[in-house]
Amino acid sequence: MKNKINILLAVAFLGFLISFNACKKDRVPQDDYQSMDSFYSDNQEEEQELQVDSGSGDCFVTAKKGTRICVTRDMLRDAGGNDIPSYPFKLKVIELYSIKDMIMRKQPSVSGSTILETSAEIKVRPFKDGNEAFLKQGRAYMMETDTLPSMNTNMVSFYGFDNGGVGDWTNTLSTIIPGFVDTLSSVVAAPAYYILTPANTGYVSAAKQHLSSSQKTPVSISVQGTNTQNIEIYISFANIKSVMKVTNLVSAPVPIGETVTLVAFAKKQGNEFVLHKETFVVTAGQQITLDLQTSSESAILSALESL
Repeated sequence: MKNKINILLAVAFLGFLISFNACKKDRVPQDDYQSMDSFYSDNQEEEQELQVDSGSGDCFVTAKKGTRICVTRDMLRDAGGNDIPSYPFKLKVIELYSIKDMIMRKQPSVSGSTILETSAEIKVRPFKDGNEAFLKQGRAYMMETDTLPSMNTNMVSFYGFDNGGVGDWTNTLSTIIPGFVDTLSSVVAAPAYYILTPANTGYVSAAKQHLSSSQKTPVSISVQGTNTQNIEIYISFANIKSVMKVTNLVSAPVPIGETVTLVAFAKKQGNEFVLHKETFVVTAGQQITLDLQTSSESAILSALESL
């Protein structure tokens, strides 16, 4: 009897081993997506340094993409509220004119969950002797964008601020500076460029809210793998200059009927780049399943350049 029980136990254990090994063979390793921080830092638009030597004559300095900026010493104070004593001083400038540039600097054109139609996103910060300077109360500087292919007379000043590592925008400066009363910000549409009078340093954009009579729906994303929060996903709009970042696989509401391009890119555990790009018309309850195909760093950059 004892021998019979031992035989039955051995058979049962053997069956377990066979079943376990079969399951093990059928198991497909999950993709494990890695941080893309180095991809961003290696490919983002540079921060330039422009020197301002004098406030006399033509005060404008010109950045490499054509943005013209006029900041004079008398407009500025240091962090302690003291006047900037002398020239020269420097302007640190970032120019984001393309959707790709905005993506690579993590500056999507949205205000909260509201889509913005943008022109360009320009960051200007004055520095004296290595220390950042700021506009005095009641002062604004002047900026002219580079020539743009289309103009809109309804643009206003939107200011950028950091929201959990991703840029956000507001047209109310008191959101950034509590209690600030802004009577100086303005945007004028010249025939081929915008003239801005920003009342704060940092990011500024001539932009406007994208108003649509259509109902809106979030775009939901599904994808297999682990650490999917590291997959970088953006939605670009066909009919306006705007781009939205998708976080946690669900976008902010997008107008139904809008033509958009979704681009997703990532790096897998073996440092292999993957890419998904798809253009579609948004429908109610829109869902997209990512098909991330093997790609390269240069191919991802080309995909972003085409947005």
